[in-house]
Amino acid sequence: MNILLVGVAPFTNPLAALFERGGHTCTRYTPSDFLAARALPACEIFVEAENTALETKRAILERAPRAALLLSCALNASATLAASWTRAPERVVGFGVLPPIPETGTIELARGLQTNDAAWAQAYDLWRALGQKVVAVGDNAGLTRARIVCAIINEAFSALQERVASPREIDLAMKLGTNYPRGPFEWGELIGLETVLGVMDGLYAEWRQDRYRPAPLLVKYVAAKMTPRADA
Repeated sequence: MNILLVGVAPFTNPLAALFERGGHTCTRYTPSDFLAARALPACEIFVEAENTALETKRAILERAPRAALLLSCALNASATLAASWTRAPERVVGFGVLPPIPETGTIELARGLQTNDAAWAQAYDLWRALGQKVVAVGDNAGLTRARIVCAIINEAFSALQERVASPREIDLAMKLGTNYPRGPFEWGELIGLETVLGVMDGLYAEWRQDRYRPAPLLVKYVAAKMTPRADA
């Protein structure tokens, strides 16, 4: 199948490789290139992976082809909200991944209120055929993994802001004390702090609970385009 993939690193490259290994043709666009393009190639599947700016995500989805299966990365917006911005909301299925994206891993799928049975079955079968284990989850911003992991990273920034410990000490404490595969700051750099902030913004907009409010220091690091040094 022809797949059109729009998004930012570190999501698009491993997703494109996954699709191509499965025998599909994948055309990649950055959000800016996609929105500026006058003509777009035909596709059977449209994949949106813009997890930072909600306004950009909406603009991409508003331009998504009506006839394609539309897979929206539901990290900063639920599948239901994403579907409301498209011309074919019944064909939208939310999915969730976090870097690193392995050749054989787990994909979270979320069904929006508008999603029909045919779109859900097509999305489920696609990911299964790509060697992924599919886990059906509730339709919320962040889904399951991103919600929990980004909340941990956000709390680590609060701890750093309150001078509980250095970035290196916080990472070591979580790896050695809880057997996490990565410290929260290491995880944040791998995922991208812009994505972490996008997830927290989406969670806070959906739930309006203080536990999802982005840590002020996280906001500052994203604005400065910096990351805490793990050896600091």
